[in-house]
Amino acid sequence: MSINETVLEMHYHKPLMDLFRDAFGLGENGQINFYKYSPQRECFIGFDQAYVKTQISEDELFRVLKESAASNSYVLKDTFVGYYLQFKVVKQMKKRTQSTPSCITSNPHYRVQLSTKKNQNTGFSQHEHLWNLKSNKGAMVYYACPMIFEREDLYDIDIDLETLRLVDVESCPSEYSDNGSHSIYFNDQVCDPFWCSEPVRGVGISPRNFAQLLVEQINDEGRARESAISLLKTLEVARENAKKSNRKVENSIDSINDFNILANILTVVRVSRQME
Repeated sequence: MSINETVLEMHYHKPLMDLFRDAFGLGENGQINFYKYSPQRECFIGFDQAYVKTQISEDELFRVLKESAASNSYVLKDTFVGYYLQFKVVKQMKKRTQSTPSCITSNPHYRVQLSTKKNQNTGFSQHEHLWNLKSNKGAMVYYACPMIFEREDLYDIDIDLETLRLVDVESCPSEYSDNGSHSIYFNDQVCDPFWCSEPVRGVGISPRNFAQLLVEQINDEGRARESAISLLKTLEVARENAKKSNRKVENSIDSINDFNILANILTVVRVSRQME
């Protein structure tokens, strides 16, 4: 098994769900579900509290999501938040090179190569897609940077979430549309990152910090509705693009690529509370 973005996401999937469930502390009076979109099956794959994989149709999820987005009152049984995690491979740099920015003073230090080369079909890079996503109000968009460097570590049963550093795209200074080379650097495994090539200090948080942000967003009446509206809008655009691609209309390759980028990094959290 090689260390790549897909393997890293799978490695952290269940411990992240465990963490978020515990953070919400719903007990017996509620339930938390996680949904990942499956373009091939045209449905959402859900993971319930017992981590049973189920399927829920687009129409069913959109119906409940629309109710949440349309409500002005925080009394609904179901509330939603969507988050976007783009997993990246972190490279351990044991010594400085000529290209190492001056803000990096430690050895070893850590580097993440960003995908800033524009796709010839869509005209956008992966980073530009993330930059555009974070402009949606209430969106939570992060690079997930696991401090895993040996293949053997992927087989650990007890996964340490402290090895995962989440970098807030909101703290990035640019969409990096110059088609050049750009990176994220860390002096150590727990510090804030630097966006480079021109070094700008960014914001990095732990999974536990991230879980608390999820709780705060979904427990706040205004932010919960704001998040539902943003999530609904994003999903409807993605669904429409998917329909266009199925009809093989002009620019269908663009629609497929854009939709797959969203589908790969989006997780929908649905919190259901027992109504009194």
